[in-house]
Amino acid sequence: MEATDQRPSKPRIVLTWLLMVAAIVFFVVMAFWWNHRPAPAEAPAEAPAGVIVHSVFYLFVGGFFLVAGVMSYLAVIFTGCFTFSYHQPVWDSVKTRKFIANIIVTVLLALGTGFMLAAVLGPALTLLGLDAGTANMLPVMLMVVGIQIVQLWVLIWSPLEKRIITKRLAALGITPAQLQSAALVGLSNPASGMAKRFGAIEEDLGALWIEPGLLMYRGDREQFDLTREQLAQMERKADHRSTSVLGGIAHVLLHVRLPDGSIRQIRLHTEGQWTMGRKRKAMDALAEAIAGWQGG
Repeated sequence: MEATDQRPSKPRIVLTWLLMVAAIVFFVVMAFWWNHRPAPAEAPAEAPAGVIVHSVFYLFVGGFFLVAGVMSYLAVIFTGCFTFSYHQPVWDSVKTRKFIANIIVTVLLALGTGFMLAAVLGPALTLLGLDAGTANMLPVMLMVVGIQIVQLWVLIWSPLEKRIITKRLAALGITPAQLQSAALVGLSNPASGMAKRFGAIEEDLGALWIEPGLLMYRGDREQFDLTREQLAQMERKADHRSTSVLGGIAHVLLHVRLPDGSIRQIRLHTEGQWTMGRKRKAMDALAEAIAGWQGG
């Protein structure tokens, strides 16, 4: 079996980080500029009592949004993104709902922490010369930017992916004890276009067992067993259209020989890790295990 390893270079990783952060900051700043209406220069300064009232109000509003965000997040996780039956394939519909849930939860958490921060920093920024509107909205915008950047590294939906895999495979007769010896993975086609990536790059979620004579995959929609002879090549290659580049991840690509002689490429995604760093380590361990299996 031929093996190649094309990891993302450090300049590529740094450039991707810079571009992602710049894009987030640009869109948030544009939204802030578009909606901002500065107070008239002749507006009288607000009395101290009014400042206290505004701070208490922002604390209350921020607390409301923060609790709503946390409760929404927990509801999505513990209901499997509102999936109540696992007897049929579920991932196609889940990843669409997850896309919407991510927007709602992120906005609620950003507004909650932003307004609570504004309650503290707003009066101080006003004393520094900013008008009241800017002073109160600037912390909110900073939290929107901050949470978006944090989510580039922290994968808040990893418990959802693990739950979907566990519940769906349980419906197929696979127990949690059997899953302990498997790697939780997603599958995607490297040749698929951007339309296939809506909601998530993964086209299937499941578990991979490395047995003495077989690579066994059981997933939401697909199941297969691969012998050593069927695995023509294992390749390590970064997906430069994915945020996985931010973690320096080189995905495992399996080149599988089909009965008609053609080759199918299967890209693996490690699932269930909380950070890009852990995802990279899990991918490296999976690649090493498959290479060792291929070598007998």
